[in-house]
Parts: sequence; structure tokens; C-alpha cells
Amino acid sequence: MPSNPSAFKGTLAGKSVIVKISLFSRAFSGTIIAVDETGFCFVSDAMVAALRETTGSAMASMDSPSVYLTFASLEWLVSNQLKAAAASASA
Repeated sequence: MPSNPSAFKGTLAGKSVIVKISLFSRAFSGTIIAVDETGFCFVSDAMVAALRETTGSAMASMDSPSVYLTFASLEWLVSNQLKAAAASASA
């Protein structure tokens, strides 16, 4: 767990990540476009396709949906960290 969770949440906007939530048996890659205190907006073509299968016609009229995920719904999240930043963090 990061030493400052609020600062960590703030660094997620604009990052490409892989997320796993309990609703699906697989993980999805995508980009976080916005973050608030309880979750984030996630753009993922693969997750949207899976949701379209699950919801049937409910999402038929939505052109470019983003998904709002709460931090509490995450099983895990993988984000890319620059090598220089990772080296300084482990020192």
C-alpha cells in the first residue's frame, strides 16, 4: 500500500492500467481518464464489449462509454511505473 493513498490516486489519471474486478473472470486493460475520492473513470474497449454482452441492448445506444469503477470493487490494479521512479522508490 502506498504511504500516501491520496497522492497515489492522483497519479493514476492518464495512466494505462490493467484492472481486475470480481464481476468478470478476466482482467481488462485500458486508460484511467479521471479520478475522484472513491473511484475512477476507465476507458477500455474490451471491458465495454464484455459489458455489452452482459447487458444486452441496454448499452446499444452508447457510442463511447467509459466505466466508473470504485476502488473498493478492484481485486487488483497494475500500472506502469517509470524505471527511474521505481529505482528511486526502492533506494
